[in-house]
Amino acid sequence: MLRITLNRAVSAAVLIIIASIFSFVIIAAFPGNVAALIAEMRGGFVSQEVVDRVAVEYRLNDPLVLRYFHWLGDVMQGDLGSSLRTGESVSTALAQRLQPTLVLVLGGSLVTLIVGTSLGLAGAMWPNGLIDRTIRAFAVFNVSMPKFFLAAMLIYVFGVQMQLLPTFGFRGPASWILPCIAVGAVPGALLSRLMRVGLEETMSRPFIITAKSKGFGRRRILFRDALPNIVPVFLTTFGMNIAFITQSSLIIEPIFSWNGVGAYFVEAARFRDLPVLQSCLLMFSILFILVNLAVDLIVMMADPLQRRAKRI
Repeated sequence: MLRITLNRAVSAAVLIIIASIFSFVIIAAFPGNVAALIAEMRGGFVSQEVVDRVAVEYRLNDPLVLRYFHWLGDVMQGDLGSSLRTGESVSTALAQRLQPTLVLVLGGSLVTLIVGTSLGLAGAMWPNGLIDRTIRAFAVFNVSMPKFFLAAMLIYVFGVQMQLLPTFGFRGPASWILPCIAVGAVPGALLSRLMRVGLEETMSRPFIITAKSKGFGRRRILFRDALPNIVPVFLTTFGMNIAFITQSSLIIEPIFSWNGVGAYFVEAARFRDLPVLQSCLLMFSILFILVNLAVDLIVMMADPLQRRAKRI
């Protein structure tokens, strides 16, 4: 197991390096004169002399490879540069905005897990009945709904009409509920269908038929025999959805006026704040890789077949 973990960690490190290259190259290939853009954001009269001075200051005249290694060295020391628009340290700004994003990702993941497991198990417990058909219709409707529309409907129903929950700002646990539901409901519906189909397929296998012939009830067979067989697939899909939940913060945070990393990225895109865009891209990429690494290790611990395949 230790060797497998080390191999996966090395693979993740290589992927992080590749992600850093893409994050740097995408922003470096930004159209237009970057030095002129930086000079304009600083204000004042922009002459060619000023543009040339900015280009030297930011090493924009150096070869792309040298610029990448210089930027990577700063990143490894915790220096992500300064915002072109505000002049503040990007590292400091990201640290200040990290809490709302973490709450949104963790809360949305919890909603996804609760919705996916509860609806999937309920549908499998009473298959082809009214409950199963209702859950199926709810899941299809939920998957078809855009996240921004779901967020707007939650605000209108629970904030405007019923006035039960706050809909503006990051102001404590009560203000977390609607954003987390808006982020986690759609992937939760996807997971519920995955679990329902997986359980139904497993319930038709020979060892399940044997368990039925012994007189065991459906509940016992479902939880003790069928459910463990779909856990690896469920965990893998759940891990992928955590990464998608993180990406959803780009949409959900501005809607609920959360001052998180997602809103910071959208704001930077509007004002062409290149260092902020570069840092956010790198952070999202690293998070995606680390989440998949953790899920892969958890799945290997939960599934002995995968551990045996890795040894072979």
